[in-house]
Amino acid sequence: MKLRTILCGTLVFILLFALISLAQARSPQETLNQYISDLQKNPNDNALRETIIKHVQTMKPKPAIPEEARKHFVMGNSLQKDAKVDKDYALAIDEYRQALLIAPWIPQAYNNLGLVYDAHHDYDKAIASLKLYLLTNPDDARQAQDKIYEIKAHQKKLAEQVKEESSPEAAAAQQQKKFEDLLNKIDGRRYTRNDQGFTMVVDVKGKFLVFGQISPRGNYQENDFPGRVEIRGRETTVHFSFPGGPSGYHTFTISEDGGSITWFQHYNTGVETTVTYLWQGQGAP
Repeated sequence: MKLRTILCGTLVFILLFALISLAQARSPQETLNQYISDLQKNPNDNALRETIIKHVQTMKPKPAIPEEARKHFVMGNSLQKDAKVDKDYALAIDEYRQALLIAPWIPQAYNNLGLVYDAHHDYDKAIASLKLYLLTNPDDARQAQDKIYEIKAHQKKLAEQVKEESSPEAAAAQQQKKFEDLLNKIDGRRYTRNDQGFTMVVDVKGKFLVFGQISPRGNYQENDFPGRVEIRGRETTVHFSFPGGPSGYHTFTISEDGGSITWFQHYNTGVETTVTYLWQGQGAP
């Protein structure tokens, strides 16, 4: 039993020694190839990219840049130079990423990729790329680090803008502007519907809805009820009551495109009606 235990321990030791020897026997280039293979399965593994960059710095001689990687790098440079809109920057980003999947240690590719991400307003990725560039120990490390600080300033400014735009005050201002734009759009329009031979009319005059009717003979008369209604928003509700008579409320809704106005009537008796006035364009009666 004791002999068997000794033999098992010896076999384990031999196996471990063999594995260590095998690992040590692997050449730096073979190790690099394995790293690259692993990275291509998970391109967003920046920790592995750091390992590759550090490993390449220990290699003598340094590995040559494959022609395919150089092709994508040069194409990225050309696209970056001519980029003017987001679509152009996206094309340059794709070329640099392909180059850095084949040869994940090219310093200038990381630098250029960071600059393109910055222009594309993808600040987190821009900083990550420039940090990988710094790991290559470039001559312009000071300039690259300062660029990271600039991008962080861009991030801060963007965060403040988003915060301001999402505030209740900003939301209210945006809604008010949208309402004013709609008013300007429909000012002067006439909306109509037919009712037993009469043309029922809603004219938009500034901030007022003016209700009226046109008789079969073509005579126009402004109605007393609901008369003139001040527009308070895309949806306006007005309460009413008649001495000794019914009471209730009216809701006037202007469609988002300004093509129609809907009048919803609710009475305390439980009666509800809805009518819609349509804008027929310049040819409307």
